[in-house]
Amino acid sequence: MPARRPAAPAGSIAAATAALAVLAGLTAASSQSAPAPAPENAPAAWRVECSGDGKTLECRAMQQVFHRETRQLLVSLQVRPAADGKSGAMIVQLPLGVNVAEPVLLKVDNGAPEKQSIQTCTNVGCFIAMTVADKLLAAMRTGSQINITMQDSNKKPVEMALPLLGFGLAFDKAK
Repeated sequence: MPARRPAAPAGSIAAATAALAVLAGLTAASSQSAPAPAPENAPAAWRVECSGDGKTLECRAMQQVFHRETRQLLVSLQVRPAADGKSGAMIVQLPLGVNVAEPVLLKVDNGAPEKQSIQTCTNVGCFIAMTVADKLLAAMRTGSQINITMQDSNKKPVEMALPLLGFGLAFDKAK
């Protein structure tokens, strides 16, 4: 069946399933004992993105990973500082086709995994909104990568590793 553009609703589930399959392949290839060099399409450092209504400006630290060939968004993390300036709020966007009945695990480097439930899915993906505790925020500032483990529709685990390069600087600039 020919691939459809992401704008076509019927093709987005198939594209997301294909993206999860690609993720599974990348994860399997990168989970060998020796660390692999960074791939050519490795995500860049975290960046700051701001939006506002002319009166207030809301900024957040962002990291996104896209499929190299289709340019489909595979995962997006947005971390916004809380009013206290110490903790934060995170939104995780995952592709369609994930198993919404199972929790998603977030883990910085070899730290303890944190379980989060998917709250909702729309035509652009599935979302997790969570408060980032001080401990997780500190780990993200000093860690090298955050691992997000989800299950695909066949209940097979899919892990995505996002670098934390520049997270602390981007988070501080978002305040």
